Parts: sequence; C-alpha cells; structure tokens
Amino acid sequence: MKHIVVDLEMNNIRRRSEARKICTNEIIEIGASMLDGNLWEIGKFQIYVKPEYNDVIVPKISKLTGITNEMVANAPTFSVAFKQFTDWCLNIKDDVMIYAWSNTDHSQVMKEIQLKQYKLSEEEHKLMEHGWTDFQNEFDIHLGFERQISLKLALDMAGIDFNGRQHDALDDARNTAKLLRVFKDEELFDQTLRKIEEVMKPSSLENTLGNLIDLSMFMTT
Repeated sequence: MKHIVVDLEMNNIRRRSEARKICTNEIIEIGASMLDGNLWEIGKFQIYVKPEYNDVIVPKISKLTGITNEMVANAPTFSVAFKQFTDWCLNIKDDVMIYAWSNTDHSQVMKEIQLKQYKLSEEEHKLMEHGWTDFQNEFDIHLGFERQISLKLALDMAGIDFNGRQHDALDDARNTAKLLRVFKDEELFDQTLRKIEEVMKPSSLENTLGNLIDLSMFMTT
C-alpha cells in the first residue's frame, strides 16, 4: 500500500461566468507527497494549472499562494494536469490511498471533472470514489473535536514545525504527510497526541479543556 497526500490551490472563477453554476473556483496548482508503507516520502508531484474561466489570478489569491499570472500562463489545463497527476498515482502498480486535509479538495476535483467534461478511466474512477480519505475529518473524530481544526493547529498539537510556505500546494501536502505519519504511528501518537485525545473525552472535557489551549481561534468555518 502506498499513501499519497494531496493539496490543491484554487483561483476564483470570474463572477458572471456560467461555470459558476457548477463551481466558484478552479484549480491552479496540484501538489502531492507519496509515502511508502511506513509513511516515509518516496516521491513528490507538483504542477501549476492554467485557469480556463478567469484570465487572471485574483490578487488576493496571488498574495495567499504566491502564484502569479506568469506562472500559469503556459501551464497545462485541468484535463492535462489532472491526467498527469492520476498517472503518477497509478503508475506505482500498488494499492493507493489518497489523503487530503478536508473534503474540499475532493469536492473541487469532482466539480471540475463535471465542468470540464473530463472522462475518468476505470482506474481513475476507483481512485476518486474509493481511494480518497478526508484526513481532517479522521483526525477530528479520533481526537474528539466537534468542529474542524486548521492544519496549522493540528501540526502544533503534534509538535511539528511547518516547513516551507503555507498555501504552497506541495509544501502543504508534505507537512500534512508528516502529520499523517505521527497520527498513524502508535508510538509517535502516544508521544504527542495521546494527552489531547484523553483531554477531549466527554468526561473530562469541561474540567481540562480550558487548561490545554484556547482552540476557538484556530477553528475553521
């Protein structure tokens, strides 16, 4: 079994576009980290994607991601870039599980597949329908959080320093991969996250949560 942690960056579709009936954003970068059975990185993937429903990268998106108009001007469109990504995932000739921080990325891909009339192969269909995991949801449920927490807070809880630039797709994917390794490794989990799991148990929540950390500022909406 190989594990792939993926992250997407997106740009707004222009306001009056008919495409907004399907989705309001489109992917402009795909980043991913491939892990072996022990959750160590054995490969990486990064590609910029040329938007088709906006002529420019929205300034706030460019500021957030560092992606400029020049960086996507000659990039492949979604259909080409997504095919390169799925080829990379499937060419290892092993079972694959994809993880993303939240279900937003999977939802975005499925909407763009519809919008851009991308024809999934049988292998791609299996990958999208049965091989994609919402790691954020798994993390929150396991530790007892009723609301979604940010990746940054989850990394802080696990004692992991963020390496690279936030909202860079590959850097986000690689940092999420480090969290996945801690989460899945019983010894590492015991060293870093077990106390938080115990604190979040309903019986002790009221008495001890306030002593742990103020989580409200980190919750995602």
